[in-house]
Order: sequence, then structure tokens, then C-alpha cells
Amino acid sequence: MGATPPSIAECENGTMDIRIITLRYSDGIQGFPEEPLHKATAGREVLEAREHFFVHGNVPHMAVVLLLGDTGEVRRRRPPGPDPAEDLSDDRKSLYRDLRSWRNERAKTDGVPSYVIARNVQVAEICKRLPRTMAELKEIEGIGEATCEKYGRDILARIPEDMPRMSANPSEAEKRGDAQ
Repeated sequence: MGATPPSIAECENGTMDIRIITLRYSDGIQGFPEEPLHKATAGREVLEAREHFFVHGNVPHMAVVLLLGDTGEVRRRRPPGPDPAEDLSDDRKSLYRDLRSWRNERAKTDGVPSYVIARNVQVAEICKRLPRTMAELKEIEGIGEATCEKYGRDILARIPEDMPRMSANPSEAEKRGDAQ
């Protein structure tokens, strides 16, 4: 191993390498961002991690030294599924984008992944059904009491009261948003 650069060493099942990541404290999230760590460790096994806190320009920073190894397998992301908003009319696609935007911002505020609030298929289903009450919101698969309790009022408040509901078997005109 004498000829191997110091940042890379051989191990039984592949290579190891060292990554040094410096994170700046974010007032917005009241902590250090995790995304750079997720990117650096994607598909890799974390063999060791060490952190060092320091202040630079009156701003806290954290340097993270990661020793990463191969997992022995290549992780592949699932191919994206069908777009849940594909069958929505234009006005409902606009609502879908608005609800997703609200959900993503709320997730950041709450410090949770956006799918904890509602998955994209659930947001699309909200746009299809246009629930007006908590009981109607709970009828959507995957949206239960806890979601309604924490986010239900905000979700319902974002649904325009004047947006007409579609019939059980929407016509092509209703799908396009042409129906009166």
C-alpha cells in the first residue's frame, strides 16, 4: 500500500476513500445541511466518520471526515413511475403544483421528508377529489388521523372553494377543464 495515494486504499471488497466535507451552519434550518453528506455517501458504506467543529467569520462550521467503502453492489435508483398528475386538468395541475410547493416548504419547516406530509400520488388524489372536510380528506388512501390533525386544515385551505368537483366518470371536457 506504499504506492497508494493517501486518500484511497484497497480493501477486501473494493476501494475505500476518504472524503472531507465542510458544512456551514444554516440559521434557516437551525443546523447543518445534510444533503452534502447524503450525496457523498450515496451507494457507499460509511466505515468511519469523524467531525470537527470550528468557527470561521463568526459562523459555526463542521468538517466531516468520512472513510467510505464499496458496498460490493451497485445501488440503482428505481426508475421514476408514472406522473401522478398526468390525468389532471390544467386547473387541477396548477393546484397540484401549489399543494406540492406548500408541502415541500412545510416539510423543510418541520424538518421532515416531504412524503411524510403527503406523497405525490396523495397530492394528485386530493386534486382529483377536492375534499372539503376532514372526513373527505381521510378517505384518501394513506391520509389518516395524524396527517389530518397536523396538516389537514392547511391542505383544505389551499383548495379553491369555487373549483368544481368532477363526476365519478369525468368526461374529456372535464379532464381538460372545459366543463361548466
